[in-house]
Amino acid sequence: MKRGVLSRAAVALAAAFACASAALGCRSDAGAPAPPPPPPSEAAAPRPPVDQALPGELAEGVEQAFGLPIPRRMKVRARFSDAVFAVGEIPAERVANYVRTRVLAGNVETGPAKTIFSRATVKSAPHRRIRIEVVSRAHVSELVVRDETRPPAERGLSVEERWRRNGLTPDGKVLDPTRLE
Repeated sequence: MKRGVLSRAAVALAAAFACASAALGCRSDAGAPAPPPPPPSEAAAPRPPVDQALPGELAEGVEQAFGLPIPRRMKVRARFSDAVFAVGEIPAERVANYVRTRVLAGNVETGPAKTIFSRATVKSAPHRRIRIEVVSRAHVSELVVRDETRPPAERGLSVEERWRRNGLTPDGKVLDPTRLE
């Protein structure tokens, strides 16, 4: 029995000696303190991929409509002072999800062929109010972005002057019936 205890003690002593010598041998400079290990969150976190788009997610393009980036796979077909029209061979559901992540909408109406974001603002450009329509047409999707931002009110005008500038009397009647549109 002494022999078994002795051999176990010898094995434990040899293992402790091997660990100590390996630890001393690994250090290149015995006088300098070892650098602290990185925090667990940095060491365990994998590096993000170069392309940040998730599978099925649309990437932003270089074109913009009133602050909203147009998806890369869509082409702008028409641009006016108050509206931008873009089309692309992308499912309308993916385009609507793309828009949903980039705007704050007052109301969202979703249907089988159309999604409407009304009273919306782009998160990166909150000073504009826009209306966005995502329409499914055959094998393409159409993105319509309309600028509904009101011009600022002119200061210093009386109520009567404001009515006159719009061609009406203060009681709502037309000032000059010959100039109707």
